[in-house]
Order: sequence, then C-alpha cells, then structure tokens
Amino acid sequence: MIRKSRGIIAYLVLLGSLVGILPGQAAAEEKITYPMKRIDVQYAAEFTAYPLQGSDKSTVTTSVYDPAYSNGAKPIHVLYGIVKLTNELDNPMIEEFIRVTDGSQMTRGLSNSGGPIYDLSQQVRGESTEFVTGKKLEGNSVVKDYSEGWKTIRFVRNWDDNGNPTNFTIEFNWDGVGAEDPFFRKLTETSYQIDLSTINDNGGDQEVRR
Repeated sequence: MIRKSRGIIAYLVLLGSLVGILPGQAAAEEKITYPMKRIDVQYAAEFTAYPLQGSDKSTVTTSVYDPAYSNGAKPIHVLYGIVKLTNELDNPMIEEFIRVTDGSQMTRGLSNSGGPIYDLSQQVRGESTEFVTGKKLEGNSVVKDYSEGWKTIRFVRNWDDNGNPTNFTIEFNWDGVGAEDPFFRKLTETSYQIDLSTINDNGGDQEVRR
C-alpha cells in the first residue's frame, strides 16, 4: 500500500503552486456564497490517523469532555483530495479538501494555503496544506463563513528521496471564537499520525460535499 502511494505523492508535489484561493475574504460575521458551474473530483483518498503518544497539550482542559470522550483522543478517519472548481464565468481553479470524523462527529474544509517542504539541500521532501473549516463545499457552491472562529486543519506529508511516504501528520488549531465545539476542541489537544498502510484511493464525489 505504501508503494502504491508513490504516484499520489508525485502528484501532490505539483500541487503547491496550484492551490486556488477564491476571490474575496469574508469578514467574521459575513457568509459569502460562490456558485460553481462544475465541481470535478480529481483525486480522493481515505485513511486512518491515530493520536500521537505524548502529544497532548496540557494547556487545554479535557475535564468537560470526559463524559463524551472518556478523556482520551480517538483515532480519526480522514477523506482527503483535490477538486477542480469551475465558476459561472468558466474560470477553473484547484482546491484541496479534507473531511475528518471520529465515527460520530465530523469537521471539514477547503484549502487556505500550502506549499512544498524542502530539505537542507533545497530538494522537495514534503508538502504542507492548511485547511480552514469556514471555507467548504455546500451543494454546488463554495461557502465562506468564519462566524464560528478560525478553525484550521494542518495536513503535512513527508517522503524520502525516492518519493516513498515516510511520515504524514495532522494537527488542529482554533482561535476559540464562536460557539463551543467539544469535538473540534478535543481535536486541538492532540497531534495525529496517519497509518500509511490504511491509505485507500476513493473517488467518492458525494462525500466531498457533506
């Protein structure tokens, strides 16, 4: 399964210069909708990520979430991929998407920024993408709504000289603005490492929009 992922990694190396930032920036209290003429999934994959031992952030209290989460971070299931969006003026753009669930709760978003990771010899050895939950696909539109705060998902992929994946991680951050969100708050307490053997190609179009 890891060998199978080499083609995926090669494609992601090229993605840093293609991440499309949609025009306009919504203020915290605004909701802006961008209708799309077409939404085409270019690539999608599913995998499982596990909490890293010893990565709990002691500055975040867990006591109020004990009844729901048993005071322990759960493994998460991740759907990640790339979509080509075509707006009503026939202008295409590329976005990365992510959807994270623990089996009962879910969060998702579109890419906000990203780029390659270089080693000391300036060779590309990874890719990092920041997703924001206030920017997502809803039906056939891209919606920006940051009224629930700035919640981000950082997905980092590292690989070796031959393009073999070596370490994929996910981290979550939130500025605390907006209504309380126990699920996302819990995600921010721990860093997660992806089990590379669970990577499974999936073209599930409908999953992207939920």
